[in-house]
Amino acid sequence: MEVVPQIWAVGGGKGGVGKSTISTLLAFWLARMGKKTILIDVDLGGANLHTFMGIKSPPRTLNDYITKRYDSLEDICITTEVENLRLICGASEVLSLANPHIAQKARIIKNVVKLNTEYVVLDLGGGTSFNVLDFFLIAHKKIVVVMPQPISIQNAYAFIRNAVYRRLSRLSSQQPYLQSLIKTAMDTNNELRVKTIRGLFQIIEESRGKDTADRLREEIGKIRPEVITNMIGNPKDKNAGQVIQLVAEKYLMIHPNNAGGVVYDKQINRMISEMIPLTKLVQSSDAFANGYDVTMKLLRDQ
Repeated sequence: MEVVPQIWAVGGGKGGVGKSTISTLLAFWLARMGKKTILIDVDLGGANLHTFMGIKSPPRTLNDYITKRYDSLEDICITTEVENLRLICGASEVLSLANPHIAQKARIIKNVVKLNTEYVVLDLGGGTSFNVLDFFLIAHKKIVVVMPQPISIQNAYAFIRNAVYRRLSRLSSQQPYLQSLIKTAMDTNNELRVKTIRGLFQIIEESRGKDTADRLREEIGKIRPEVITNMIGNPKDKNAGQVIQLVAEKYLMIHPNNAGGVVYDKQINRMISEMIPLTKLVQSSDAFANGYDVTMKLLRDQ
């Protein structure tokens, strides 16, 4: 029987919050636990995950797959120094891939689930484009990275909000009126004065019936983001994930999980700048230990 790998997607609004660091730590610990893992850089416009693994010039990238130089994603996997961990590098050398055609994106998504591995960790690009959100939404674990700063918390919440609306839009693709209603509600200054998902569902129930509203509620209820707070400097910083939990439950009617946090470690910045693989992070590092704790929590919650 064909085994479908567990997909963990790591996103979180704009760049700079440490998505690639978290992706690398999660993939490393999964591999160290004996689980066959593939780490994929799907930041198609600014791929740099290979540098976190100490690779200057990748021999093969997603570009080779998209342009059909290779037939499968397996063919472009690169082995790493870590046992059980392979890497698929992104395609930053071709600017057009920042916005791949629907068919290209669908081909990548279709073949990710065919990879011969137990776990796939997707390092998503920054922002909330449909490409980023669609990769996020296919994942079994939808991970959102946030820094303990107000602007980062706002961006992370906006990322989750856009993911919810993207899911609703896809679900209503065969119902033009409903899709138009959802598209209108996505604008925070919409003419319907809808400010929350709860308000949107009330309008849907009035216009399309309770069954339609209940079906959509059930579907978005399946979106359970795992919030990881990165670069924690003091104990209060751990509250960032809880803030997103509370706001998302109140306004989006979904229930994120607080998956823990990773402390700030200046050694990580040095290693990235010097292109030393993050997998060589010294075991005395608190960030190294935090990565283990978060990975274990995510595994327990499967």
